[in-house]
Amino acid sequence: MRTSFKILIFIIIAGAIGGFGYWQYHKKTIIKESLDKAIAKKTDSLYFIQYDSSSIDEINGNASFYNVVLQSDDEQKKLLNSTDSLPNALFNIRVKEIAAKGIDMAGILQKQNVSAKKILLIKPVIQIINTGADRPKEYTKNDTAELYQKILGKFNSIKADTIQIINATVVITNKAGKPLTTLENININLNKFLIDSTKNYESIISYFIKDVRATVENIQLPPSKNNLRINIEKLDYDAAKRSLHVAAVRQYEANEMQPIIDLKNIQVNDLNTDAFIIQQRLKAGTITCDGGLITIYKNNKAPSANKGDQSIDLSSDLIDQAQVAGIKLGNTKIVIINKSEPGSKPFILNNAKFSVLTPVKINEGATVNNLINNADWELSADGFSFDTKNKLYKISVGNFIINNAAGTAKVTSFFLKPLVTEQQFVQQSSYAHDLYNLSVNNISLSGVNIKKLLRNRVLEVDKASFQPIIKVFNDKTLPPDTRSKIGMYPHQSLVKLDFPFYIKTASISNGSVSYRERAAKSALVGNVFFSNVNGTILNITNIPDRIKANPLLTVKASAKFLGEGNITTLWQLPLNTLNTANGAFQIEGQAQKMNALTLNPIIEPLGMASVKQGSIDKVTFNINGSNTKAAGEILFLYQDLKVEILKKEEDDKQMKKKGLVTLLANTFIKNENKNPANSKTASYERDITKSFFNLVWKTIYAGVKNTALGKKEKEEKEE
Repeated sequence: MRTSFKILIFIIIAGAIGGFGYWQYHKKTIIKESLDKAIAKKTDSLYFIQYDSSSIDEINGNASFYNVVLQSDDEQKKLLNSTDSLPNALFNIRVKEIAAKGIDMAGILQKQNVSAKKILLIKPVIQIINTGADRPKEYTKNDTAELYQKILGKFNSIKADTIQIINATVVITNKAGKPLTTLENININLNKFLIDSTKNYESIISYFIKDVRATVENIQLPPSKNNLRINIEKLDYDAAKRSLHVAAVRQYEANEMQPIIDLKNIQVNDLNTDAFIIQQRLKAGTITCDGGLITIYKNNKAPSANKGDQSIDLSSDLIDQAQVAGIKLGNTKIVIINKSEPGSKPFILNNAKFSVLTPVKINEGATVNNLINNADWELSADGFSFDTKNKLYKISVGNFIINNAAGTAKVTSFFLKPLVTEQQFVQQSSYAHDLYNLSVNNISLSGVNIKKLLRNRVLEVDKASFQPIIKVFNDKTLPPDTRSKIGMYPHQSLVKLDFPFYIKTASISNGSVSYRERAAKSALVGNVFFSNVNGTILNITNIPDRIKANPLLTVKASAKFLGEGNITTLWQLPLNTLNTANGAFQIEGQAQKMNALTLNPIIEPLGMASVKQGSIDKVTFNINGSNTKAAGEILFLYQDLKVEILKKEEDDKQMKKKGLVTLLANTFIKNENKNPANSKTASYERDITKSFFNLVWKTIYAGVKNTALGKKEKEEKEE
């Protein structure tokens, strides 16, 4: 009995040793065959697995497989393709090393559970072949659930404390092998991973919502429906911290290498990871971006009932919707290209900064107008400039800041600068007309309805303030412009503007106006200027409803004339249809005491006369006018007035006194007028080829001349 027992123990020990020896010698082959069978069974024999070598420590539950390849079988693919039963996607997978530590061997052998402390995949390269159209079909809950079942197989659960993927590459191609989407240098840390038979679709995705850290060096997305492609650099997604960081996002037109969008250092905080992963919706706190380049293509669509539809399209190729608490965009170059005008220069804003101050929602197909109309935001930039179509002027806008929540806009400056000198302007002009040099500084608007401006293309402003510097030059030695100026008064031109606007109050501070003219007779230049211009303009509008409520544009201004005499004026310009068509206007004002010799820089070149002595005590005027004439009361108070009449021969550089004519002039000119009751009624018939301001000036001059010559009322005409 004891001998038999000893023999039995010997047989068991010998069998164990032999079995162990057999396992040690054949375990890699056994495992490989088991893997082959498992993969083939779970994928309908579509895939096969191979690897160069392996290292297995069944005692400690560790295993490593090197140069692992999982590929679809070519013959099987042909067969499935011919029967039109090819799956939505095929996978070719290569992994330099797959390592698992702390494997529960008993669970695997019992075919119940797969459990490991850590699973490591080093340098996997995954090719996903889209077997359908160029753009992959959208995966649904059922697709993912089916994948889940294939992964689980006959096991009840697959569990790992940590899954780590190092330096992976994913390439999605079409059937011909053309890359559609590429992800390079992917690194993933996924903790507490578990798949079991009780879990549903959302549980698989939930690991990317709750506890995963993933970084991708580079992502190349396929062309969108707008024929644009996107490249993303250094994406860092941290589900636990609810954050997403991208080093750069670049968008290109297909087959182009220069980006049209290039944004740096994008940070998303307080990310709703559930919405981001499951619904492809961006719900987050504040999104910040250092800035870069944004190119916007403007589409001039056919007019519609809602003018806001004529807008700039936004693209949402990455996500279906976005809902964020705020947006902060750093210094960015914004380029706007009008597709309807090929070859035209783009509109460029430099160093633009944009902040959305309140929560905003963006849907697919949204426009810039949608974003602006449904959020409070602030935009600032260094400004921009462009040349006018006739290449005569450069228009420049300085630094500006617009805040639609506060309804304010501030612009440091606005310039209309000639691109030619006065001499070049004269040489290229066929008739006498004005050359402008305009500067407007410290522009401030408040009570601006910015949403209405962008939605309905209507500008409404409660208050505006600015400092204008206006310079005008005209060379009368050129042939006169014989075109009619009827209908071109300032208020007539205003109501004809195609862009509707309303400014309740505009304030002018410390401005200046200068008019320089080279006279036809003397060929010399005279300069009329007003400095320290201050004033208020009320009811500037061309909107019919506004005009119906208040038909009068009013200008009240004061200035220093020729640097010495103080002058105040009140302008009343009707905007209603009847009076505007007639050109009706009313102007009143007065000029205070000044030395009469101050007028010489004007009257010598322009009037061929010179004041030798005298003082002006006061000038008042009240003028009513129309398209064809003006008339009014003119009071001219002066004393000790002496003048000289001048002449200029063709070869003379200086003007000379006309002795006899001067004597006669001083004989007929009254030496003084000190009587405030001695005003003159002046009337002037307009030369319709001359401007509004010419008519006003000539009417005042007619009254002054009548006073100085002691004449009664006489209707003057252009000489």
